[in-house]
Amino acid sequence: MLSLNTYVHTVTDTLCVAECSTLHLSINSVGQYHSDEASSLHPCQATITMSSPFKNIIVIGPTGSIGSILLQALLNEPSFTVTALQRKSSKAKVDPRAKIIQVDDNYPYEDLVAAFANQDAVVNATTSLAVSEQFRFIDAAEKAGVKRYVASEYGLNNNRPEARALNSVFRQKGEVQDYLRAKSDKMEWMAIACGMWLKWSATHEFLGMFVRDRRFVRLDDGEGWFSCTTEANTALALVNALSRRWAETANRIVWISDFAITQNILLEELERATGTRFQVETVDSKALIEQKQAEVAAGSGSATYALIETGFVSGRFGGHLEKEGELMNEVLGLPKQDLSAVVDAAVAAVEAQGRQRR
Repeated sequence: MLSLNTYVHTVTDTLCVAECSTLHLSINSVGQYHSDEASSLHPCQATITMSSPFKNIIVIGPTGSIGSILLQALLNEPSFTVTALQRKSSKAKVDPRAKIIQVDDNYPYEDLVAAFANQDAVVNATTSLAVSEQFRFIDAAEKAGVKRYVASEYGLNNNRPEARALNSVFRQKGEVQDYLRAKSDKMEWMAIACGMWLKWSATHEFLGMFVRDRRFVRLDDGEGWFSCTTEANTALALVNALSRRWAETANRIVWISDFAITQNILLEELERATGTRFQVETVDSKALIEQKQAEVAAGSGSATYALIETGFVSGRFGGHLEKEGELMNEVLGLPKQDLSAVVDAAVAAVEAQGRQRR
């Protein structure tokens, strides 16, 4: 509690004050001050809203499946000035509202430092298979004086030893978090763990879903629990963390989940949404892990993809986020999602994808 012999006259960054009776103000988690003697505030207002320290935001991987969604959400926040960092070879179009900085495909360190200059936050949205490049991005961000680095996480709890042992992507994402923790006295960091996106998964035949073929691959008994979040809520979590809830989201994993499901629940919803019975194949997860890890050791890159999928749906590697940490959905103002509606949208996306291919 803070005692003042003044009262608040304005709610802008520059405060005009006047003599008043003693007023007790407390600061809350969103940077607002509230009076416990509101009746004594007249003619003043009871709240002072502090502005976010994050104004200039740069996005790495702005045209990818999640990067494009994050970019749009950031651009729609009027308090942000958004820059897109794009590889010179990329032919993908970036929203013209964003400033574009192009760099060589191998992301030279000095070019990154120059690109990150005067940026308050770096948002990494590169693909999971490029996660090892984050170390260079982090070093460049620190050198440039960036205030917060948002890691390319968007998955499960990669701090679990069993997750890191399962595949190189989980291990490297965990190591990125370790690296950021070690630098947290110089630069803030944040990682959003959101589980899986059902629409993305359906259109990429992930989580055992082969919607076009009305086929489903189930691991074990299909009772492993895993969390899911919509792409829209993932993007909203990022925007609100940087614009409104920066204090609560500093130097931590931000756990969010719209709902937790099993493969059996997912299968039931798919059959409801399509009005069709799916052909189901059951696979032993332990045998699959042994097989795919052997393929990775022999040089197969695609086998890693299967191990990532197994990490989520088996329920044994930190994918049930409700069990991993305190969810921040409410803190970040994320609207509740209905499972059936999300599955309907995922099926519709697959059908639209099929029409485009014809």
